[in-house]
Amino acid sequence: MHRLKFLLLLLLLPVTGPLAAADLPAKALAPAVLPLAGDWKIDLARGSELSPWKDYVLHIKTDGSAVTVDRELGWASRQFTDTMTINIGRTTTVPVTMWPDNRHLGAYISDSHTKEVRADLLDDGRILRLSTDLVLETQQGPRSVNILSDYKVSASGTQLTLTELRSTRNQPVVYIFNRVTQK
Repeated sequence: MHRLKFLLLLLLLPVTGPLAAADLPAKALAPAVLPLAGDWKIDLARGSELSPWKDYVLHIKTDGSAVTVDRELGWASRQFTDTMTINIGRTTTVPVTMWPDNRHLGAYISDSHTKEVRADLLDDGRILRLSTDLVLETQQGPRSVNILSDYKVSASGTQLTLTELRSTRNQPVVYIFNRVTQK
């Protein structure tokens, strides 16, 4: 009888330590819907200069441990969209057709046309942190670049701040978005 009570007590105790996170599937570690899920439109007046674009719409969707980030960039008749689906807690190889973040630098995506993206959730899903590694072709030759991107939703849920720290820049790039639709 004591052994049965002991086993029941063990089942009721929370699992802690490294074993707990390692034994749970990635889906259990991510909320079903992140607070930052939804559609977001850039506020050009409040963030870093967006050149060579004048419009930026961001769509963030979740499905278990998978997060999909869609970007729509535009300027007059020039339009660009890209989509990446990444898994929380894992590194994903993402195909890249072009590097749209070129700020008149003469830097282009390498012949591999891929980037490695690691996704992590912080602050109960209010922050999606991406660590992206890619190789850019420049006039001086190939250049490895790391970009740390924090997508952080405000406490009110109406504003999203995207902060990008690039290994090639001394200053962060900061974009401010306003929610277009609710989760």
